[in-house]
Amino acid sequence: PIFADHLKRLGTRRPIRVWCSASSTGEEPYSIAITVLETFGSDVTHVSIFASDLDTNVLAAAQKGVYPIARVEKLEPERLRRFFLKGTGAQEGMVAVRPELKRLIQFQRINLLEPNWPVRGPLDVIFCRNVMIYFDKPTQYKILSRFEPMMENDGLMFAGHSESFLHSADLFRSLGKTVYAPTRSQRGR
Repeated sequence: PIFADHLKRLGTRRPIRVWCSASSTGEEPYSIAITVLETFGSDVTHVSIFASDLDTNVLAAAQKGVYPIARVEKLEPERLRRFFLKGTGAQEGMVAVRPELKRLIQFQRINLLEPNWPVRGPLDVIFCRNVMIYFDKPTQYKILSRFEPMMENDGLMFAGHSESFLHSADLFRSLGKTVYAPTRSQRGR
C-alpha cells in the first residue's frame, strides 16, 4: 500500500519514473506494473519502469514473463485473471504475464558496481530489495550515494526486510522497516 499511496500522491501531473535495480526473474517489476495499472487504470503513459539485474539469464527469463503457476498461486483470482494468461497444452501449469504489463517495463543488464549506469534521474521510486545484503557497508554506502542524487525530493527507496541503511543516514532516512526517503527532503533542498 505504501507504493500505491505514493503513486496516488504523485498523480498524473508529470512523468513517474521507477527503477527496480535488482529485478532477478521479473516478479518484482511485474508486481510494480500491476500496482501501477491498479492505481491509474489503463492510462499509464506517464509511468515508466526500468528493471535491471547483473545476470543476463535471469533478465531473459524476466523478459519472457512465463512462470510456473505455483509462483502466482497466492494472488487473488481476479488479479490472476486480469494480469496473467494460463498456459494450455505444452504450457499447462504455466502462466504468462499479459502484454500490457510487459509494455510498461524496460529490462536491461546493470551491474551496480560499475561506474556508469544507463539509468538517469530524476527517479520517483527505486526498488533495491535483497541485493545490498551481498555488499559490505562501504560498498552499500557508495551505491546509495549514487542513488540519492538521482531521486526526486519526494522519492522513495524500498529495501529488503533484512536490509538496513542506518549507516547512510546522511543520504536516506527511514520511513519504516523497508522504506527510505532522501534525507535532503527533510532539509528542503
